[in-house]
Amino acid sequence: MAILSLTLPTSCFTGVESTKKISLSRDDRKTIQPSEEEIFFRPVAADPLAKWETKRPFIAADNRTLLIFDQQGLPIDPDVVNLGGKTLLYEGLESRIAPDGTNDAVIVFSCGDMTLRHNTGKDIAVAMESVTSDAIPMMIDLKMIDSARNLLLGKTLWTRSPLWYDANGERIPGKKYVPVTVIAVEPGSLVFPIKVKFKDDNGNEAWAFMNFGNSGKESRSFANVFYITDLRRKFPAIEDDVWSLICSGKVRVGMTKEECKLSLGNPQEVNSGHDYSQTLDLWHYADGTVLWFEDGILTKLRR
Repeated sequence: MAILSLTLPTSCFTGVESTKKISLSRDDRKTIQPSEEEIFFRPVAADPLAKWETKRPFIAADNRTLLIFDQQGLPIDPDVVNLGGKTLLYEGLESRIAPDGTNDAVIVFSCGDMTLRHNTGKDIAVAMESVTSDAIPMMIDLKMIDSARNLLLGKTLWTRSPLWYDANGERIPGKKYVPVTVIAVEPGSLVFPIKVKFKDDNGNEAWAFMNFGNSGKESRSFANVFYITDLRRKFPAIEDDVWSLICSGKVRVGMTKEECKLSLGNPQEVNSGHDYSQTLDLWHYADGTVLWFEDGILTKLRR
């Protein structure tokens, strides 16, 4: 039986000698840089507790918001108080000794003649910097809503998503990549604390529901709901009738991979191969849609 022998160098190896400088490619640098939309929406930012002014207003997003406060003296059933939709004002901080001997920061709010206390569970010094106005459970910071309203009202944006809703939160037919004008910005819900009402060029009105997060990684951040410039300008080679299909989230035979991705988004699964004369690709989407490409051109589809 043959034995493979490896001879290792006898010199000392520190790991430094073979370490190479890693440089990001131009595409990598572009990927990690904030988008135009993220930069635009930066003024809508939360404040740490240390910067809260007395009487800063918040909205209780739901009747269950009552459950985040000390329950002593409050009804067992939160629906009895009917706190949802009411304005709560920040009144200041109290200190409470925790079981371990530290002092917890307790945030005091008023709502009419009620005084409500929320224990952060954090030392006061820590809470002053780590507790932010967008992170109080089931509450919406009205100062952030005002910031969003000042930034967006009357602004022309381009929709990034076909997820349009009516005033009751029901889905209605929508388009992406079309210009719209913002006509209202209001507090939203537990899940999406900000809602934006807009009107398209045909007079159709709809709502978009967003969160306050300003990262493109968050599915309902501003940067994933709207563009601040017309995406159409980046794709002048796409024919108008194809662009119309893309805006409606549709595809047809003859479209390119890029056009299909603009219309339907990234596929969930991709299978690639080739035969004697051409490259074949099969794109699978979560809703069951399957696209078949031959040399980069859509030749078959199943929806």
